[in-house]
Amino acid sequence: MQWNDEGFLLSKNMYSENSVIIEVFTLNHGKCSGIVYGGTSKKIRNYLQVGNKLYLDLKRKNENKLGYFKVEIIEAISPFMFDDKKKLLCLLSSIYILRLLLPEQFKYNLIYNLFSEFLFSLKYKENWIAHYVFWEIDLLKEIGFDMNLKSNKDNKINKEKNTITVVIDNKKINIPIFLIEKKIVNVDSKSIYLALNFVGKFIENNILLPNNLNFPKARKNLENCFFEY
Repeated sequence: MQWNDEGFLLSKNMYSENSVIIEVFTLNHGKCSGIVYGGTSKKIRNYLQVGNKLYLDLKRKNENKLGYFKVEIIEAISPFMFDDKKKLLCLLSSIYILRLLLPEQFKYNLIYNLFSEFLFSLKYKENWIAHYVFWEIDLLKEIGFDMNLKSNKDNKINKEKNTITVVIDNKKINIPIFLIEKKIVNVDSKSIYLALNFVGKFIENNILLPNNLNFPKARKNLENCFFEY
């Protein structure tokens, strides 16, 4: 069995002295893993950084066997985040969430494109963190956890705190208005924190805890970056 595709590197782990096992999220083959021979060499390891976009050529005997990747760099993404703690945490958070929420070898073209668009925002746009929040919400919708914020709002607006009340799982929750209005220009840190906290709790309560999965540390650290004491 052989195929080639493009994809984003989600993780890498040592396999042998000269090889690594990588996990990638691809356009046409979903999330999958394989061995990269020579993955510890200077030439290859420099671009085997999580988040980077790769060209992938996979060979394997059958779908139940771990295959072998030949890889080439398409776009370096992670190096742009190394000097920005918040952006790096955001990148790591998005990657951990994809690893946790997506099953192996299922094609998710729309989710792939949403992730690609988010990475563009993370790399080039000033309001990248607001784009990240909406990326999480869109991802949840695509895997069957649509929060329907507009239809669940009860129109109780707190103009002083810039929040509105919604009813989720029979609970009234105050969320930032920008989540309803989708206006992401000049969103303050407090609103970002409230949004991250709200979506994070939804992920934890509805997906992670029922499946005995731990909340990603990078995601919690990202949330704390916007907490104002």
